[in-house]
Amino acid sequence: MHSVPQRSTLAQDLTRILREEIRRGVWHEILPSEAELCRSYRVSRMTLRVALQTLAHDGVVKSSQGQRRRILRKGPGRRLPRPNSRIVLLAPDPVERMAPFGLYVVDGMREQLAAAGFELEVHASRACFSESPEAALQRFTREKPAAAWALLNSTAPLQRWFMQQGLPCMLVGARHPGIELPSVATDYYSLGRHAAGHFLRRHHRHLAVLLDSERKAGHASTLAGFQAGCHPVDGAVMRVIRHDSTPQGITSCLTQMLEESPPTGILVAFPRFALAVVSSLACLGVRVPQDISIIARDSEQFLDFLMPPIAHYVIDVPLFVRKISRTVLLVASGAPAPARDQLLLPTFVPGATLDQVPGHRSAAR
Repeated sequence: MHSVPQRSTLAQDLTRILREEIRRGVWHEILPSEAELCRSYRVSRMTLRVALQTLAHDGVVKSSQGQRRRILRKGPGRRLPRPNSRIVLLAPDPVERMAPFGLYVVDGMREQLAAAGFELEVHASRACFSESPEAALQRFTREKPAAAWALLNSTAPLQRWFMQQGLPCMLVGARHPGIELPSVATDYYSLGRHAAGHFLRRHHRHLAVLLDSERKAGHASTLAGFQAGCHPVDGAVMRVIRHDSTPQGITSCLTQMLEESPPTGILVAFPRFALAVVSSLACLGVRVPQDISIIARDSEQFLDFLMPPIAHYVIDVPLFVRKISRTVLLVASGAPAPARDQLLLPTFVPGATLDQVPGHRSAAR
């Protein structure tokens, strides 16, 4: 009867058990398949792979592409130092100030990494997210050595520094141009095109995208996708509205926009800003959707209580967390992770804030 590892340190216990089984000669030359080992020890494939990567690091087994793992030695041999079991998530804001989506990601990562024998630490540092983060990052990474780093909604200078230093790192959010690090991100380009299509099919031609002033890679992808969606349609005009992330700043931007050239449709990034837009327009006497239609690019649960119900996009959070956890564990193991975006396409949720442009409603109905 196989021993069953305890849940508290699952990957470490599984590594110890596999090492002992190999020493006792349970298997000769070749390990069973991953599926067989998962069934025998009642663990997930992700946990098994972390244990097998540790054994490979210690020179106990060897893996080859498309083949089962070979047993290199059965005795205890020389043990290499155990790699750091700490994974650091570097964020611009502390946990207590994160939006609910960020909290879901942190809690999900903490649970899945713990099951694989790793501890997640969350650290916030505005200095590391500045335009010149080099000194802060050198000090921070020296004080907090980690098996891997995950960068949440990171800036271009921050991504570039980690890439140049060659530290084990992955991105939670989109990559900036020229960055070669693995990432898990929302497919904002496809979202932007999709949102533009919703407006255009309802005869909207004067459109706007409202963003905060931070130069996020996700914002650039959103604008590129929205512009691509508008391009084939004659007469479609898109403008970008940047605000300072305060309700007063958003109201000021909307007031100026209405005085100059009011759009009939607006795509708004981030739920709290969508809430500010809807309430500000109401204060300014603008009806939604009769005068202006609104789509929220992102989602939080509180949007369900907004009236009228806002059209928005929803990401599969459990899937998002699983992809992040698998990627950061791969990076922590020392295995090469592909420098590419793993993009998740959100689901569109229709709402009462999106309607035909004035003048076309009667014909549509």
